[in-house]
Amino acid sequence: MARKERIVELDALRAFAFFAVVYQHVIGVYMRKPGVDEMTAFLYGNLFHLFKFAVPAFVFITGLVLFYNYYDRVNYPGFIRKRFTEIVVPYAIWSLIYMVWRRDVTGWDVSALVSFVKSLVAGTASYHLWFVVMIFQFYLLYPLLLKGFKAAKQHLSGRAAHVLAVAAAAFVYAGLMWVSARYLPAHPFRFDVAWLDAYLITCRDRNFLYYSFYFLMGGMVALALPAFRSFLQQRWPYLLIVFAAAYAYIGYELVRDSGGYMVNLNVATSLKPSMFIYTVAQLLLIYLLAVLVTKRNSRWTALFAMIGRNSYGAYLVHALVLTYVMKGLNLWDVTFSSMFGSVIAFLLCSAASIALSYGLAKLPFGALLVGAAEKKRASAPGQADKQWKQAM
Repeated sequence: MARKERIVELDALRAFAFFAVVYQHVIGVYMRKPGVDEMTAFLYGNLFHLFKFAVPAFVFITGLVLFYNYYDRVNYPGFIRKRFTEIVVPYAIWSLIYMVWRRDVTGWDVSALVSFVKSLVAGTASYHLWFVVMIFQFYLLYPLLLKGFKAAKQHLSGRAAHVLAVAAAAFVYAGLMWVSARYLPAHPFRFDVAWLDAYLITCRDRNFLYYSFYFLMGGMVALALPAFRSFLQQRWPYLLIVFAAAYAYIGYELVRDSGGYMVNLNVATSLKPSMFIYTVAQLLLIYLLAVLVTKRNSRWTALFAMIGRNSYGAYLVHALVLTYVMKGLNLWDVTFSSMFGSVIAFLLCSAASIALSYGLAKLPFGALLVGAAEKKRASAPGQADKQWKQAM
C-alpha cells in the first residue's frame, strides 16, 4: 500500500494544543494563589476559555489521522497492539511514577496493586491523565465507529444531504452537552448499575461519547482535506464572527454562573452547548492558522514537527515539571502571583517538558516512557507547498 502524504499542518495543531494544555494548568495554579483580585481572576478565566480548545483538538486530530490512514482497511489486532504499546504502556509507567511521587503507593502489596489498577482505569493518578483514558476509547472502538460512519455515508447522496447529516449530528451532540451541563446537575438521576452510573454520569468527562463529535469531525475532514482547506480560506471571516460572538457569550456565562465575584473555572467546562459552538468555530480557525504557518518549509515547520513528535511524552510529564517550575518561581517575589509570572511558568514548563520528552525518546527504551517517535518520514522539500496548492 502506497504511503500517504503527511498532513504537515497537524504538527502545528498538536503543538498549539499542547501549549494550550500547559497554560490551562498554569492558570489553575495561579488562580489558587492568595491575593488574586476580581479583575485578574476574570482575565485568567477568559484566557482559560481561549485555551480550552486543547482536548477537543487532540480528539479531532485522532479522528482525522485514523480515518485518513485506516479508512479502507484495519488490521485490528496489529492496530490495537501498536496503540497499546505507544499509548497505554507509557501512560501506565507515568501513572506509577505519579502515584509513587505523591506517596499514594508506599509498598508492593495487593492493596497497592488494586489501587494502581483502579487509578489506571479511572485516570486518577494525576489530574491530567484522565485524557489518556478517554482518548484510548476511540482506538478501542475505532472499527465500530468506522463501520457506522461508512453506513451513514452510503445512505447520503448530494451536498444537501451531507450538510443535513452534519447538522443533525451537531444537534444531537448539543443535546448531549445540555444533558451534561444542565440536566444532570439539577436532577438526581442515577443508574442502578454502579459501573454504568460511573461511566455515563459520574465520570462523563472521560467518556468518549462526550467528545465524539470532534472525532467524527476529524473523520469528515480526513476524507476531504483539499476542499476543507479551501473552505477555511474562503469562509474564515464568518467563522471569526461566530467565534467572537460565542467567546463573548461564554465570558458572560463565566461571570453569571460563578456564583460570586471570584471566577470559578469549573464553569468553563467543554461539556456544555455554548462551549461546543465556540470550540468548533475556534478549531476551524486554529486549523487554518496551522495550515498558514506550515505552508512553506521553514524553521517553524521543522520546530512544529519536533514538538508534534514529542507532544505525547511532554503531555505525560508536564504536570510533574510544572510542580518543580512553580517551586522555583515561588522563590522569586516578582513572579509570585502576577500575570507575568504565569507566562514565565508556561514558557519554562513547556520548554522543559518538550526537552525532557525529546531526551527520554533517545534512550534505548525511550518509547516505553514517551511513546514511539513518529515513524513517518519528514515531508520532502516542497511537499508542504503541494499540500497547500491542493486547496487552491
